[in-house]
Amino acid sequence: MTKRPKIDVALPEELLNSFAKALVPEIRAFYDSDEGKAYFEKWLARHPEYDERTPDALASGVPVSVQSTSHDK
Repeated sequence: MTKRPKIDVALPEELLNSFAKALVPEIRAFYDSDEGKAYFEKWLARHPEYDERTPDALASGVPVSVQSTSHDK
């Protein structure tokens, strides 16, 4: 496998914010769907340290909850 050279590109913060604002609703819609929920369950099975339902998540130092904020103003 060939290693590619690193490309360092500086993008304006407002461009990144606009891109993120466009993606968030799509990401939320995916994870609210049955397909997204199934995908997330499979991912949690491979990464149990992030599963908030297990005691191992607390011991690993992974934050127990992620606070969500609404940016839909």
